[in-house]
Amino acid sequence: MTNERPGAGSVRCAGGAEASRIAFLMQRDGAAATLNWVRRTLAIYRRAVLNRRHFAHISEYRVKFITSYLGFRRWPAANGGYGRRCAAPPRSSV
Repeated sequence: MTNERPGAGSVRCAGGAEASRIAFLMQRDGAAATLNWVRRTLAIYRRAVLNRRHFAHISEYRVKFITSYLGFRRWPAANGGYGRRCAAPPRSSV
């Protein structure tokens, strides 16, 4: 993270970074373990942003944490992680 004010470019980049992390975990650990990791990370990020003593509460980092949180939040919703079975990632043709 840098000390510059977050803009649209850094927000888009954060969402892509989380997707990359999730894709890596899916390949390495499988869907169930990835879902557990995403859920734990969501809880950690939420607590950090709400904690006034945590650096994630500072405005320059808050946007980045919230953007990452939303990126993580979209993944279980898109992959059946909220009450349904988690879907396997699509296979690449490469």
